[in-house]
Amino acid sequence: MSSSAITLELSQPAAIVKVLHSEDRKRLKDSPFIGLVFDETMDITEHRSLVVLTTSISPCDGKLYISFLGKFELRSGNAISILDKVKDILNDFQIPPKKVSWFSTDGTSLMADSQNGIGEQLKSFCPLVSEFHNISHRRSLLPSESFTSVEYARKYESVIDAVYRLYGNKNGENQSFNELHNILNICGIDLNSARMVQWMSILPAVEAIDSSWPTLVLLLESESAKSPIASGLCFELRKFWFVAFTKVLLDILPIFQKLNQLFQIEDLDISMINPIVTASHATLQAQKSTNGQNFQEFLNELNEYPDEDSESRFYYKGVELIDCSQAQLKDFELIKESCLENVCKNLQDRFPSSVLKVISSFSVVFNPESYPSSLDDIGSYGEMELRLLLQYFSHVLVPERASNDFALFKRIVFSLSHLSFRDLCVKLVYSSSEMHELFPDFTVLAAVVLVMPLGTVLFDKISQVKELQKQRRDWEIMAGDLNNVLKIAIDGPVLNELDVSKAIHYFEKRRESESFVSDGRWGAQSV
Repeated sequence: MSSSAITLELSQPAAIVKVLHSEDRKRLKDSPFIGLVFDETMDITEHRSLVVLTTSISPCDGKLYISFLGKFELRSGNAISILDKVKDILNDFQIPPKKVSWFSTDGTSLMADSQNGIGEQLKSFCPLVSEFHNISHRRSLLPSESFTSVEYARKYESVIDAVYRLYGNKNGENQSFNELHNILNICGIDLNSARMVQWMSILPAVEAIDSSWPTLVLLLESESAKSPIASGLCFELRKFWFVAFTKVLLDILPIFQKLNQLFQIEDLDISMINPIVTASHATLQAQKSTNGQNFQEFLNELNEYPDEDSESRFYYKGVELIDCSQAQLKDFELIKESCLENVCKNLQDRFPSSVLKVISSFSVVFNPESYPSSLDDIGSYGEMELRLLLQYFSHVLVPERASNDFALFKRIVFSLSHLSFRDLCVKLVYSSSEMHELFPDFTVLAAVVLVMPLGTVLFDKISQVKELQKQRRDWEIMAGDLNNVLKIAIDGPVLNELDVSKAIHYFEKRRESESFVSDGRWGAQSV
């Protein structure tokens, strides 16, 4: 292939991406508000990157669009560096900061500091933005970074990692081997990677270790004579703190698993978010002072046998525990309290109480199913919730006008009881609808809530970026620029069905125009 032909081939994806991004700019310009979604990634050379997606809606039909804007290199991982990059991205895609209404991220380091983190920095630049970090699907909302201030958590994770690496790939008739191997497949764990797996984010892995614990201890003991690794692991698994920490995780992780299941619902009823998050937080707080079920059952099953030297020996499931005493139990209580404190803070950071109240207020005002069953009872319904919304979004609407319109608005919503929450919001946002003209302030609020970053499509696109990054070398050889291929693969047509020459012709023909009008062929996928 000649050099000119190679240049042509490598320029084709770039031309397609320019078309896609031109449509992104038009879509983002037309959308009344947008949501920003970040994910911070780091490759094996420790180069940081920022994956950026946006949520937007079409005023023509109220459709939600999730667009991948790109993967951008970062000079460092601090909030100021990220904010500078975000400013560049908003400027490049011609997004006014005042239109950014939501900020969500799947990278915990991006929101590690609630006072000086990226969220607070972003608020100084985008006055309307609210943080709501709920992106989750097949992995836990509780990453192991939540335990970073608990020193033992790091050691626990290394022990679990070593156990799976020692036995996870063994094939044989032993049921424990098969169970561990199945868990690896279910959780998508790759033991060929040199990196430590974040086991505390994966409930099935912890459950498997707990259920097979006595058998694993016996297996490790039988191999201790010929394997120093097995001997060391056997010693660690028999420690009181290892078993106790496993039980605490079994009390904590299912709470987040239920939250995960909630956010896997594509058409999520947002009225469920506040009560479930609040109940989860209350349950975790309660475990600080009272033991969870698994940890308490473990304590109940501990058998204490006095020794000759006035010390006691403790047994669990027939296995003598190491470093187990009343003093160790008291010390572990402090670890448990610290662990739960970090977990509760993680939950609060992801779901700030102020934002939860706003989301609940949206549900009360805009969900026809929440309205009273009788028209006579709607007089004072939703007044408090509307006041909260008007105060929160006062600089993008006219509060007094909205208050005056609320009585009529409620009567109309009552008559539209057959509509869902989303259907009503779409009806308000739709520029040609009568409700859009009648209730301009409620139209603004409906547009804000419609671009909230929710749903599995969003997480799946982030996962797709990460999966494609693993093939980076092959993509760069084929296309010359990973970012271009990512954009086409995520927001464009299927690659093997793509008429590249047609895309280039389309771009060349229209690049002189002041704005591009989408014909729907190359745009981001609608949800």
